[in-house]
Amino acid sequence: MSRWEDMNKDELERQFSPSQWSHRMSADDVIKSHVTALKEGTERARGLAQTLLNVPYGESEGEKLDVYVPTTTSLDVPLVIYLHGGYWQFLSKEESGFMAVPLVHKGVVVVAVGYDIAPKGNMDLMVSQVRRSVVSVIQQYSHISGLYLCGHSAGAHLAAMILSTDWSQYSVTPQIKGERLEVSR
Repeated sequence: MSRWEDMNKDELERQFSPSQWSHRMSADDVIKSHVTALKEGTERARGLAQTLLNVPYGESEGEKLDVYVPTTTSLDVPLVIYLHGGYWQFLSKEESGFMAVPLVHKGVVVVAVGYDIAPKGNMDLMVSQVRRSVVSVIQQYSHISGLYLCGHSAGAHLAAMILSTDWSQYSVTPQIKGERLEVSR
């Protein structure tokens, strides 16, 4: 029997929930603090960059992108696609613009992807949505010099699913230059 099989559901939940590991604050306070920082960063990014908000990439209400565009005369710019975390059931693109703050000053376009979180979205739907978001970005921004993926926690899982895509069923083959996958511990 493995170590994981010996644990009850509550202990497994504690092991896999980063908010449970803080010694300074309660789990609820960790989450509130995290969300506050994300929202403040997103508000700051919206004041720094040109924005295209709620750009649809599909039919669902959740299938929208927020695009943060640097002030540049060049069309040949790198683009980062950011996939938010939140345990597949929390957060959204609305708190994901914080990524743009350091990047737009460097001439990088940042795209925060929205997808249907649980319980509305199941894992197959979420994976399908983020794959289609990449197709949409490639079609809309074909002039980019490089496509980079960035995902946090659940978003890192979704970025890995993008990397494992068989693109032969899509109308594009993205030339992903790099990825930064961060998984909460």
